[in-house]
Amino acid sequence: MTDEEFRDRLDRYGGDLALWPADTARDARRLLLRSVKAQAMLDEMVAMELALGQSEDRPPPDLADRIFAAAFRLPPTDRTFDEDGDQPPRLM
Repeated sequence: MTDEEFRDRLDRYGGDLALWPADTARDARRLLLRSVKAQAMLDEMVAMELALGQSEDRPPPDLADRIFAAAFRLPPTDRTFDEDGDQPPRLM
């Protein structure tokens, strides 16, 4: 496995090698023994996944409505999607 192939697998499978296909994870571990670049890529991926997993920020509930309204130049409404089954107005 090359560093470039390792980067591709990181993007596909994430930073936890235990979740990778067994043969791919084995090749990745061999690469990590000899490649500082691959080690740095893994460290970066793990740090990013940890940071994303700890985020408690949530987008505002009407964000999708505002994006569609801006995209289609529709006037904004006070109606937003909620989890009780209320559906936003159809755009088309």
